[in-house]
Amino acid sequence: MKYVIEETNDFFLNDTAIENLFISEYIVSAPGDYVKVYLFGAMCSQNNITLETKVMASTLGISEDKVLKAWEYWETMGAIKRLYIGDDGELDFSVQFLKLKNRFYSIGLEDKSSNEDGNEDNYNKTDESVNVFGNEEVKTLIKNIEKIIGTNMTTYGFEAIIRLINEKHAAIDLIDYAAQYSNSRQKGDMRYIVRVVENWLEKGIRDKEAAVNLVREHDERYFVYSVIMKNLFGYDRPPNQGEKEMMNRWLDDEGYSLERILSACKKTTGIREPNFNYVNKVLEGMRDDEKERQDTINQGAEVTPNVLEQYLSFIRGDAQEQAKKRTAEIFRKYPDIKNVERRLQEAYRERIIKGTKGGAATRAEYDKMIEDLKIQKQELLDKVGLASNYLEPSYKCEVCSDTCVTNDGVCKCRPLRISEARDWIKEVNAKKF
Repeated sequence: MKYVIEETNDFFLNDTAIENLFISEYIVSAPGDYVKVYLFGAMCSQNNITLETKVMASTLGISEDKVLKAWEYWETMGAIKRLYIGDDGELDFSVQFLKLKNRFYSIGLEDKSSNEDGNEDNYNKTDESVNVFGNEEVKTLIKNIEKIIGTNMTTYGFEAIIRLINEKHAAIDLIDYAAQYSNSRQKGDMRYIVRVVENWLEKGIRDKEAAVNLVREHDERYFVYSVIMKNLFGYDRPPNQGEKEMMNRWLDDEGYSLERILSACKKTTGIREPNFNYVNKVLEGMRDDEKERQDTINQGAEVTPNVLEQYLSFIRGDAQEQAKKRTAEIFRKYPDIKNVERRLQEAYRERIIKGTKGGAATRAEYDKMIEDLKIQKQELLDKVGLASNYLEPSYKCEVCSDTCVTNDGVCKCRPLRISEARDWIKEVNAKKF
């Protein structure tokens, strides 16, 4: 048995389906004429009607320019997509209405259009922005990062996450892994985490699995393992857990340089079966001999990777502590600056954490609120003669934020930091004795 519904010859007597999300989340902040254009266009699309811009403008009683601006606005809001079909260099486009519920509750969607032959039309494919409103994965990501950095997310952190997800299309699990990776290297700083993600993206790393493989293949510690194994045994084989623990003890606890370890490996040349225990005894002997030759205060003054990282952690912590003191002082003197900074951080948190649960508080409203607060903050800082970054940590090197690592590898400031670390460790040792 077949069921049919009575059809009408006049499409004006039909119904047009409009998603509730459009009504609850978009209409509130959209200009009235833009809403008229969207609704009229939706009616035409659902009835397969082609309508020139000038005809729509005349029908709605607005200018053609306003119709075009309306479509530009709705594309920016993620409600439609313009498909350019111009011939002979003449600008023209058709409008594709997007499913709003997908944009709000789905991640990593790809829009696929088909041409007349049924093949996928590649130039119409687009990476849709991940909706950060109420996204449970983003909420978890923020909580994880806040645990790692040991403080609440700042405005820089919120902006960085939004930019990485929506502009650079970084997977959420990639950012989360970058935070864990940074923490494992004792560099739990938001700026360092962002640089790690950007560096991976530039290398074509798009997801967590690829990042894990990259770390395994190219991480500094794995490289050191490989060099030691090859020098000791004559070939490169993966070290077992016990061998890893011994090498980690040499590098981290004892602070031996790679050159010293390789020198000890060379002393196994005449041994029938080279092994780690023998190398360890050689290193211990070298250490004991050195102790006899060096002054007690200068023991440990050699700047090993472990010592350098301790120094870098010290100066980063000092810079962050000074920033906290400056912030507390400015907030005490200028309550208006404290108030606008607090409201700005709350706006970012509301925008990402609460999401659509905020009811009529749409993404556009939050964006405008955040932009207005940023302008207010800058105006207040200008008024009292303070730079825009006055409340941020002031690092010795603004390029790498005192991590000695950049997207291109080792920062140029590393030799200077090593020199400073040498004096610092001598001073630390002198206080011990």
